[in-house]
Amino acid sequence: MRGPGSVCLVGGGVGVAADYLRRGWTVHLLTTDDLHPASAGVRVHRPADFDPPADFRVPNLYEPSHADDSDRVRLALERLHAEHRFDLIEFAVLGGLGFRVVQAKRAGLAFADAPLVARLDDTSRRRREAAERWPADIAELERDHAEQFSFEYADARITPDPAVTEYVRRLGWRERPAPVPNATARPLVTIGIAYHNLGAYLPDTLRAIAAQTYALLDVVIIDDGSTDLHSRVVFDRLEAEHPSYRFIRQPNAGIGAARNRCLTEARGDLFIPVDADNIARPEMVERFVDAFQRNPDLAAMTCYYIAFNDDGRHLYAGRPTGGPHTLAAIRNVYGDANAIFRTTDLRAVGGYETDRGTSCEDWEVFVKLAGAGRRVGVVPDHLFLYRHRGDGFSRVTNWFANHQRVLRQLERADTLPPGEAAILWSALLGFQQEVERLRDQNRCLRYRLADRLHAAVGRFPAAARGLKRLARAVSRRS
Repeated sequence: MRGPGSVCLVGGGVGVAADYLRRGWTVHLLTTDDLHPASAGVRVHRPADFDPPADFRVPNLYEPSHADDSDRVRLALERLHAEHRFDLIEFAVLGGLGFRVVQAKRAGLAFADAPLVARLDDTSRRRREAAERWPADIAELERDHAEQFSFEYADARITPDPAVTEYVRRLGWRERPAPVPNATARPLVTIGIAYHNLGAYLPDTLRAIAAQTYALLDVVIIDDGSTDLHSRVVFDRLEAEHPSYRFIRQPNAGIGAARNRCLTEARGDLFIPVDADNIARPEMVERFVDAFQRNPDLAAMTCYYIAFNDDGRHLYAGRPTGGPHTLAAIRNVYGDANAIFRTTDLRAVGGYETDRGTSCEDWEVFVKLAGAGRRVGVVPDHLFLYRHRGDGFSRVTNWFANHQRVLRQLERADTLPPGEAAILWSALLGFQQEVERLRDQNRCLRYRLADRLHAAVGRFPAAARGLKRLARAVSRRS
C-alpha cells in the first residue's frame, strides 16, 4: 500500500481509520451512519451534507433502493475528491456503497486519478446464510449484485479474512483485471431511428442529434409505414433539411423489424438506437463512446435517463443497475433501448425479435445478449430525455404478453452467467417464504382483531344482542 497520503474511507470502520492514522495518512470518512462515532484525527462526512445535482433529485422509476444510496455516496465522494484530491479511496464491500463509485470510474466519469480499493470484510449473503435466511426481496438481490460488482471491478482488493475470501470464490466472484482502453481511432457511430406517426416529435429528436459533440455519426431514419399524413409530410421535409442523413421508407413491420432495418443499414462499428420522440443530450454519443472504449470487453452499455411529459415536467428517472441477470425476469435491470452496442455483437445474436403487438423488445434484447454470454454495462449518467406519452407503445400493449417476451429469452439461455443459477433458486425459495410469512402475519392479525372485537362486545351485552339480531336479519334477506 502506497503512502502516507490522503485517503477517503467509504463505510470503513474505526479500526481501519486508526490503522491509516498510525501510518501517517490524512483520513476522511464518508459514512451513511448518522450514529458513527467521531474519531480523533478523522474528518467525518455524510452524503446528506451535499446537495445532489438537479438530475439526481428526480425520483427513481422504482421504489427507493440501495442503488440510490450508492449514487448519493458517489456524488458526495466526487465533491470531496475535487476538494481534497485523495491519493486513495477505500470502500467496504459489505453494503455495496462503492457500487456506483466503481461504475462511474469504469465509465470514465470520475476518479481517474484515485485508485479504488475494495475491502472484503464480509458480504450480506454470507451474513444471511449464517442467520439461516434466504433473500426476502428485490432489494437484497440488488445489494448482493452491488457488493459483487464493486469487489470484482475495483482497482485493487484487501482481503483480511481468508474464510470470507474463500466463500466469495465459491460463489464465482473473481478479480477482474483492469480494462485496457481501446486506443484505436474514434469509431464511426450509427444512430438508428425507428419512426412511425411521430411527426410532432421527430424534428426535436433530429435537432438534438445535430447538436451532438461527437462528429463521426452515420444517421439513418426508417419510416415504418406511417399512416398519418402530417407525419409523412414532416418526414419528407426533414429529409430535405438533413441531406447527410439517410431517410428510408418501408411498409409497416413493427418496432422490432424497424430497429433491425436500422441495424442492417448501419455503417458504424457502434450502434445507438434512438426513439423518434426522445431527446439526446449534446454529450450523449461522446460519453457513450468514451465509456465503451474504456470497456472493450462489453457488448453494450446503457445509461440513466430522465422521463418528461409534453409540458416539459420531469416525472421520474431510470437508473438501471445492470444486474443481477436473474432479476431481469422480474424487472428491466439493464435499461432503455437508447444504448450503445457493438454492431457485430448485436448482429451476432440476431438483433431484435420482430413480434407484432407487444413491446419490451429493448429489455428482451439485453436479456438475449446476456444469455448468449455477452456482457452489458451501465454509464451512470443521465444522457437523454425519455418522452413519457400516455399512448406510448409500451403503455398500450398487454404487459403479460410483453413480459412473456423477456421470459422466453431466459428460458432459451443455454447457460446463466457464473453464480446466477444459485441466485435464481435462492431467490425463488426466499420470495416464497416471505409470501408465507406475510400470509401468516395477516392471519394472526385477523385472529387478534377478532378476539379483541369479541372481548369488546362481551363487555356490552345489549350491543351483542343487537349485533346478533342484525346478523339474523341479514341472513333472512340473503
